Amino acid sequence: MSEQKSPLPIGSVVQVNGSEQNFMIISQLPIAEIDGKQGYFEFGAVTLPIGLSSQDMFFFNSDDVNHLIYLGYIDLEFQEFSNQYDEIISEITYEKMQID
Repeated sequence: MSEQKSPLPIGSVVQVNGSEQNFMIISQLPIAEIDGKQGYFEFGAVTLPIGLSSQDMFFFNSDDVNHLIYLGYIDLEFQEFSNQYDEIISEITYEKMQID
């Protein structure tokens, strides 16, 4: 049996590999287009303390997170989402993208 992944909830604040910038997660499983290719990432985030500025969102996956600073909002809906995460991921038809 494979180990279930657990998503980080909206509002979580993290640092990602190669950056000292803090990012707050604002989106789960966003679809992005990079160099004309569409795919998905596990998270969409904004920088802190500015937040969303001129639609700049940053994309990354759980493997890119090197430090969890703050665990975001968890309610019953998020818990249900988390319990179904592997199934949801398996139904995505887009390729999982990676940051460079």
